[in-house]
Amino acid sequence: MRRKIDQTVWMKCDGICIFMSAANRSRITSMIEDHIRRAWFGLVVLSLLSIVAPIPTIAGDLDRAQVIGEIAAAKPGQAPDLSRRNLAGLDLSGIDFKGADLFAANLSGTKLSGANLAHANLTRAVLTDADLSNADLRDADMFAVMMSNANLTGANLSRARIIGGLNNARLDGAKLIGADLGFDPTNANMAPPKVDLSGAVLDGADLTDANLRNALLEYAKLRGARLVKARLNWAKLAGADLTGADVTGADLSNADLTNAALVGIKGADSVSGLEFDTAR
Repeated sequence: MRRKIDQTVWMKCDGICIFMSAANRSRITSMIEDHIRRAWFGLVVLSLLSIVAPIPTIAGDLDRAQVIGEIAAAKPGQAPDLSRRNLAGLDLSGIDFKGADLFAANLSGTKLSGANLAHANLTRAVLTDADLSNADLRDADMFAVMMSNANLTGANLSRARIIGGLNNARLDGAKLIGADLGFDPTNANMAPPKVDLSGAVLDGADLTDANLRNALLEYAKLRGARLVKARLNWAKLAGADLTGADVTGADLSNADLTNAALVGIKGADSVSGLEFDTAR
């Protein structure tokens, strides 16, 4: 009789052990699946952040002498590589960058007065509050650039490709002959697909043959500016001051000129999309 009882107890105990082992396996499996889900969620978040967040600069600042050294060390026929460098606040005025690659470089507050940046790659560069007065930026590539409050007085940006934020920037007397600042249909789904010059000062600037299609120029100052044959169709010029500007042969079709000052503009009778009797 005792033998049968012992066997029954053992079988029940064995059954409990088996049951507990299965429960543990289920719990461990559930924990693993939960960790996998968390890991995938983290990867998705990081991927999204990498798209919308600014590209970080390389740690470790260079001084003026080191920047000149980096430029001099570039191999013949190759652009000096200063991409992603943190050059904020440096005095780099007058330096010949020899068409350097400054992709995503941090140049905020940097002094670049009189610098030669012709043919330079300034895509996604940060030039907020930078001093680029009288700088040579001819044929520069400046897509998605950040240049709010930058000083570009007297700078030469002829034929430059400029898309990004130049709001409240100073471009007094700047040359933008043949510059392309217009809406980019090939990058319409990217931000920004056009230039933002709202509140910018372009008094006396030369924008002959410039493309400003869809450009934001609200409350911009263009007094005495040369806009001969400039394409300003669909541009936002509400509140802009074009007093004394030369708009001969310009295209202002569908441009928003609400409350714009058009006193004394030249060549108004040759402008597309502008009724001469509305000029005021």
